[in-house]
Parts: sequence; structure tokens; C-alpha cells
Amino acid sequence: MLISYFSLNFGESMKKLVALLFVFVVIFATTNLFAAEPQTKQGSKSLFFGLNGLSDLGVDNSYLGAQYLFQDDMGVWVSIGFNSKNYKPSENADEDKYTKFDFDIGFIYYAFQKGPVAMWISPEIGLGIGTNENTSSKITDNGFWAGVDLGVEWWAFDNVSLSASVFLGYKNQTLKTENKIPSSETKATTNTFGIIGDEGKFTVSFYF
Repeated sequence: MLISYFSLNFGESMKKLVALLFVFVVIFATTNLFAAEPQTKQGSKSLFFGLNGLSDLGVDNSYLGAQYLFQDDMGVWVSIGFNSKNYKPSENADEDKYTKFDFDIGFIYYAFQKGPVAMWISPEIGLGIGTNENTSSKITDNGFWAGVDLGVEWWAFDNVSLSASVFLGYKNQTLKTENKIPSSETKATTNTFGIIGDEGKFTVSFYF
């Protein structure tokens, strides 16, 4: 059985965008108190740790990555996310085994800078796969996304920055559910366009 549908994702995403803008109003208001030198010149390198989903931050949505600027204000980056856990709600319940892997690659351009704050634009593409399995079923989650991150980065300390972004683009997600008893299989495909909330990011970068 195959279920497919399209959605335009603006309602909840707009709330997340408003929350993000509020955070950076506070950041701009405090730039006179904490300020460091932005690292946007050719040869700048960083390692970063991030959390996906601005309204649902958590370790399960985390990733690690690296960035390199090949000329002033322009560079490339890659990130990898991997999570694995076993969950058993009670002693007699089935144990759920969950794994998730994400890979992203992108180009970054620092379009505007004022003091310790820079606004950037980053086209990116990404792939993800996850499985959730127990004794009665297995759910496989395959995803592909492509679009543009719009973000703001703030160098609060020497060689350390904080940034947040929203993702505007396209995401395709396919969920395949395999029931073991009785044996059956269903697929559901979602195509989402617009501001995609679970691809928004909060990132801490360490420059060297």
C-alpha cells in the first residue's frame, strides 16, 4: 500500500522563525557587552556541533561538522549526524531499537557583517536514513532535502561563535512500515515545500 501527499509547511514554521528572530534581537542588543573578531577570512577553519529542529532541540537531533573558507566570506562545509538507542517503556514491553544517520554538504556565503555578527546564506543538500524496530514491526525512514539555509552567526568569544538558521526548500520523506505478524507492508511518502522546521539549526563553532 502506497500513500503519497504534498504539503506546504508555513504555519508552525513561521512561529519558529519568529522565535529565532527574537533570539537574535537579544543577541544584537548585547553585542556591545560581548564581542569578538569574526572568522570570515580566507583559510578560516572550524569544527562545529549542532542541534536540528529549533523547536525540538535534543541530543537525538545532533550532528558534527567541519567548515573551510577557500576565500574571504565563501566556503564549504559538511556535517554528519548519527544516533542509536534502545528503548523499553516497561519490563514486559517490547524493546525498540532506533538508529538514525544524516549527511549534509553545503556552500556558505557571508553576505553581510556588522561588528561581531554576520548573516550568511548556505545552499545545501542532505540525505538521511533511520530505522525503528521491535519484535512486531520495523519502520524505515528515508529522507532527502535540498534548499537554502538562512542564518546569523555571532562571535561571542575569541574563536567561538553561536549561530541559528532556518531552512527554506524541499524535503522528501518516505516511511516504510513492515509488520511481522501478520506480515504486511505500507509506504507513505511526504513532499514538503517551504520553511521546514525540523531542518532549522542551532550551532556552536570552534575556529582554529
